[in-house]
Amino acid sequence: TAALEPLFAPWEEPNKHRVRATTAGQPPEIKTYRRRSPVRLVNSLREEVKEWRDLGYPGASGTTQQLLGYWFERPHRLADGSGGEIEFRYYFCQREAIETLIYLYEVRGIRTLSGLIAEFGGPDSEIAALGISPDEDLWPRYAFKVATGAGKTKIMSLAVVWSYFHALRETDSPMARHFVVVAPNLTVFERLKTDFKPADGGGDIFDKDPLIPVAWRGDWNLTVTLQDDAGGAATGGALYLTNIHRLYNP
Repeated sequence: TAALEPLFAPWEEPNKHRVRATTAGQPPEIKTYRRRSPVRLVNSLREEVKEWRDLGYPGASGTTQQLLGYWFERPHRLADGSGGEIEFRYYFCQREAIETLIYLYEVRGIRTLSGLIAEFGGPDSEIAALGISPDEDLWPRYAFKVATGAGKTKIMSLAVVWSYFHALRETDSPMARHFVVVAPNLTVFERLKTDFKPADGGGDIFDKDPLIPVAWRGDWNLTVTLQDDAGGAATGGALYLTNIHRLYNP
């Protein structure tokens, strides 16, 4: 059972990992550093984001710094459903994902795949960047690989709140207050409905999770529309939730 015990808490930065023992039948060896990704791009980017985090997010807007501090540096307690409270902390993988998105988009201004590879791709990065076709660089696209059950919906909600308030509070902000969330299948679509627009009319993820600072609540006005709902004008922001099959003509 010792081989199954976690080496760090979910909200802690990974600093240990196990490797297979060199001798058959022996327990795995514990390495006291973070496991490196096989994707070279990831390792160098992780190092820069960590340095940026440790320095207190220099170069980020006031809105961004306030949100990151609220999400990850303040204690949060949520109702446990039985009259009590429990401590809430975002997982480190969720934190690192939104930090990386913000670092690339707002702080570094890297909006293309070729720019990302040229900056973080290693010794042959400039040559590799030349291999990216213009079509692949038409739109900013970022992908985050997160394990099943690690909270991808929470990462989406962090990104929505950051973009919404950045657009609202920062002069000449390029960010959006209208969003489209596309589920990969009907099963995931149904799960996302319970987070973004519960059928019982109860609180959604933006109400239940510590996403919005109390003083900013009055400025939060997001309308959530499901793919089968009638559309309408949104006075604030809008989130449209649909399924990938709706985007294709059968």
